[in-house]
Amino acid sequence: MFGNSKGFSLIELMIVVVIIGILAAVAIPNYIAMQNRAKESSVKANAHSVQLVVEDYSVRNNGVYPAVGDIVAGDFPGGVFPDNPFTGAPIAVAAPGFSQGDVGYALAAGIYTIEGYGETATVLTLSNG
Repeated sequence: MFGNSKGFSLIELMIVVVIIGILAAVAIPNYIAMQNRAKESSVKANAHSVQLVVEDYSVRNNGVYPAVGDIVAGDFPGGVFPDNPFTGAPIAVAAPGFSQGDVGYALAAGIYTIEGYGETATVLTLSNG
């Protein structure tokens, strides 16, 4: 009566569940690391966009670089600040200091420094000096 039954045994099902668990244990940390790398790449792109805005401002103003307050959303493509990849809000272009996903900008003696901040540290520093 039970000799001709079809289907999977409990042992076979348990082996499949263990294999899926092992695959998930390997894949999930790699996926999270990939997300973090993508966010940091976005911060680098945002810092580069700020650099392009600063250089464009300089070209339009006879070689004078902007102060922090002179960098406005209208100078960026589309007329808006790029999005912070960690919060989804527009980036803040402010004096350097650590603020996840934002871009620091400083101008001293005609030399600017732009820093992009990742999850735990500075991921990019650009300067004209």
